[in-house]
Amino acid sequence: MNARIWLTGFEPFGEHKTNPSQELVEQYLNSTCIHSPRGVESGPVEMTFLGRILSVDEAGSCLSLTHLDGVDAIIHVGLNERAEKVRLEMCAANLCDFRIPDNSGRQLQDVLISSSGPNLLQTTTPRAALAAAFLGNQFVEISEDCGHFVCNETYYRTLHAIRQQSLDSEKKEIPAIFVHIPSFEYVSMEDQSEILIELCAQIVQRI
Repeated sequence: MNARIWLTGFEPFGEHKTNPSQELVEQYLNSTCIHSPRGVESGPVEMTFLGRILSVDEAGSCLSLTHLDGVDAIIHVGLNERAEKVRLEMCAANLCDFRIPDNSGRQLQDVLISSSGPNLLQTTTPRAALAAAFLGNQFVEISEDCGHFVCNETYYRTLHAIRQQSLDSEKKEIPAIFVHIPSFEYVSMEDQSEILIELCAQIVQRI
């Protein structure tokens, strides 16, 4: 099996001249790798990484919606300025409440992402299995708060589109998750790369 993964990072925003999520993701875009997920008996999985570096604005938050067909999993990666660990985000909130303007100048305050969507959407990845897979990893934590900036907006739009696609077509929901990463000062690029590949493999071997 070759799993096609839609993988995204973000361009720099705010006062940041670079974005670690862009640096991390660009290593893998348009490449294929084989990895054996830990604790799984099914053996190695082959993964082909498609995707984009997203703009930090409304257009970027919507871009992935046109690529849901033909992929087996979706992994969004973004920088959390306050994080000191890699955070696996378990849910997205139906709310934009920006502390700073995005890269298009929007600074939404207490605005719904979808007027018809639920207040909260959960990851479509196997939550319990991922928590178990990274149990004891000092660099990883499970998070229930994706914030209210463009990262959360992107995640919510993706989960909402997957939900609607599943309801409309009765297809199985595509596994999707958002990963917030810290600066490489706290967790090195090498360690973050290992976590990302392990995460992808854990998800796709259960498809």
